[in-house]
Amino acid sequence: MPLHGEYEPSAASWVRDQVAQYEATNGEEGGTYLDLPVIILTTKGIKSGKIRKMPLMRIEHNGSYAVAASNGGGDEHPGWYHNVIAHPLVELQDKTIKQDMTARELHGDEKTEWWKRADAAYPLFVDYRAGTEREIPLFVLEPVIKD
Repeated sequence: MPLHGEYEPSAASWVRDQVAQYEATNGEEGGTYLDLPVIILTTKGIKSGKIRKMPLMRIEHNGSYAVAASNGGGDEHPGWYHNVIAHPLVELQDKTIKQDMTARELHGDEKTEWWKRADAAYPLFVDYRAGTEREIPLFVLEPVIKD
């Protein structure tokens, strides 16, 4: 994995606990939110340089994944959004599969297509977008091609 450094668990106990369960059991425990599957996104902190991990809804299509910076429909981007913008090389764990990915923010028709997939995976995204004035960023994560 390309991300190296000290892991700093989230200050939010629910995030810290879910990540620990997920990693300890390869998603057998902590692998869902509202009975829907999640992945673990690992980023490098923009300010601290420390490794950060976050459970996010699983949105997969043909080996690529999307992550929505929804922040539960809040009016501000989640902290991990800033990490991904600064350091687009991330790690993703989907159950037993761990892989290096490159994040790319989506726009236009491609974003529209991925929102359809995201809404199907987690219907509350529709409410999140309706409940905030900010445009919720959506990223596609694509596997890093190794030589």
